[in-house]
Amino acid sequence: MRKKVIASYWILIMAMIGGKLYAQNLAPNPSFETTIGTPTAAGQWNLAQPWLGLNGTPDLYVRNQSSGAILPCDVVNIPNNVAGYCDERKNGKNYMGLQFDLLNGYREYISVPLAIPMVAGGIYQLEFYVQLADSARFACNSLGMLLSNNIPTQPGTGTILFTPQLESSAQIVDTNNWTLVSGMYLAFGGENYVTLGLFRDDNDPLLQKTNYGTRASNCTSIDNSAYYFFDDIVVRKVDVTINILGDTIICPTETTTLIADCNVPFWWSDESAPNDTLSLDTTIQINPTTPTTYYLNTDFGTDSVTVLIVNPPSFDLGPNTPLCEGDTILLDATTIDGVRYTWSTGDTLPILGVTDTGMYYVTVENTGCARSDSISFPSFLLNPPIDIGEDSLYCFFYNDSLTLDAGDALSYLWTPTFETSREITILYPAVYSVEITRANGCKKSKSLEVLEICEPTVYIPNAFTPDGDGLNDIFRPYVNNSPLFNFKIINRRGQQIFYTEDPTEGWDGTYEGQDAPIGVYVYRINYQGLDSEGIKVKKKKLGTFTLLR
Repeated sequence: MRKKVIASYWILIMAMIGGKLYAQNLAPNPSFETTIGTPTAAGQWNLAQPWLGLNGTPDLYVRNQSSGAILPCDVVNIPNNVAGYCDERKNGKNYMGLQFDLLNGYREYISVPLAIPMVAGGIYQLEFYVQLADSARFACNSLGMLLSNNIPTQPGTGTILFTPQLESSAQIVDTNNWTLVSGMYLAFGGENYVTLGLFRDDNDPLLQKTNYGTRASNCTSIDNSAYYFFDDIVVRKVDVTINILGDTIICPTETTTLIADCNVPFWWSDESAPNDTLSLDTTIQINPTTPTTYYLNTDFGTDSVTVLIVNPPSFDLGPNTPLCEGDTILLDATTIDGVRYTWSTGDTLPILGVTDTGMYYVTVENTGCARSDSISFPSFLLNPPIDIGEDSLYCFFYNDSLTLDAGDALSYLWTPTFETSREITILYPAVYSVEITRANGCKKSKSLEVLEICEPTVYIPNAFTPDGDGLNDIFRPYVNNSPLFNFKIINRRGQQIFYTEDPTEGWDGTYEGQDAPIGVYVYRINYQGLDSEGIKVKKKKLGTFTLLR
């Protein structure tokens, strides 16, 4: 402890922050616990190696000082000592005391080389704890931490003329509790020493001080000074985290919470005023009415998110209604932006087939919102099946017809004929369907297939006259309902003079380019088809005809 004074310069104090930091503390022996001996008097800072006291004589305090003090200023015991009463922080046993005479310019500093030099561009957490001594005459602000490439030079016992990177803005006046001074620092690189003390002179307009008046600790240097205890010094590299957490897609009128996942000092802003502070809280609740970008700002980087407003899915299951007996109603919740469908039945498809009474509901989610709807089927309405017969086989070639009757109903619609009568007459093969609407509003449909199956038939003339007059010039059979067919003509010598498998092709009365002679010729026809029961049959026909000219 000593007395005299000099100057310091104002810098912007960095805010205290929360968050957990796990990197190595670069300040060795940060709470002065490791010593090479027990102090017996004031000014024995050098026992807490590798700390340095520069030109002043800082005081090392220990719990249960073993040897009795010779002078009052030498009582460096913990917790009761010359400066009053002060417990060490946590479970430690030592701390350091620094004297700042604010009337005569005397300053004490402690300095220590860092475990490793700082890295250029690295971000470092800076901390120290401080408590005002009970017997101190003055309290002040601007207690600070200086980081430098070399050990700073103190001019005599005056103020070190450097600007500290961390400085307390408010006066430290608490004599019962330790006060944390903390901030962040962006390193230039190569900083290798940390120094603690007061870096402003007595006349600096930014130095705030409170004079408590005459003190009587029997130690003049404390009674006339601002005297502070220092403990737990931290210089720790930080891996900066700057993230915004929270929902960024909301429905109209909804509120969302954004969370700052950040381990450096920060402030919120939004796109309407990106340079203004919206909040300093870790969480902010917002309810924008239009898409809005929010920023998490720090001195070391920025994160941003855009909160989007998404309309909920649009769909309608319709009004509650009775359910027609035996029918399946398709409930359709399909919407263009639907990504997830959850029905009360456990189904997850957009469309649900319902066959039973009861209440059904569905929740449809899109990329940010959900909407639910429900429908009830309180009872069944009678809706018996339609009886229009079964699939049938007919031969319309022989002028057969079939009448279909859809029974009693309010209205009818047949396909493919589009008739609207109760009965229709079928004259050609097809698949026929009818939808009826009953008086109770229920609809019912039924279909059947009508196939045409006729037995194959062949008609053959008994003569023809190939004289070129355009009448009866070709001799051919007329075949119906025969998909397979062959036809041959043989003369009186047994020669085959004509053959075809095309039922539309006939003989023109020539053979080998010459007119065949008048007379009687033999024909033979082989054909096949289906009989009236739908069974395949093979037939043949043999006979004669006369060629006339």
